[in-house]
Amino acid sequence: MTISTGESLITAADIDDLITRVRQTAGDPGPLESAKATLFSGDGDGAGTGPDPEAARLIRQRLLVTALRHGGALLAKLLSRLSPRETAMVRRYAHRLANFLDTLEVWAAQPVMLALMRFGLPYGEAETIAVAVLLLVG
Repeated sequence: MTISTGESLITAADIDDLITRVRQTAGDPGPLESAKATLFSGDGDGAGTGPDPEAARLIRQRLLVTALRHGGALLAKLLSRLSPRETAMVRRYAHRLANFLDTLEVWAAQPVMLALMRFGLPYGEAETIAVAVLLLVG
């Protein structure tokens, strides 16, 4: 598994892909467009510093939940960090995982792991998937 260097692993192209996918299901892409503008066009103060790190993390979390529901390039980034068996499990339980992540106020490995284990995943796979999720949005 690759460790993040602090740079966002989510790109503007990933968000564009999600916008297209949400539009295809007759969903409202407005929140995604706002997220993209916030993450990639600075915070409006002219300094080009981008959003507050906490706000950016919350936006990335929302983007991942959307990717779990709609698929696409961002979900592929998550799955590329996993074994074929773990990938199959994420695909199988993507909507349930997205619904669970929607309920979390604080994303941490242990609650995500426990939820995945309740879905029927073994400990090792649940742990790897939880860490991959957190690294992607971290």
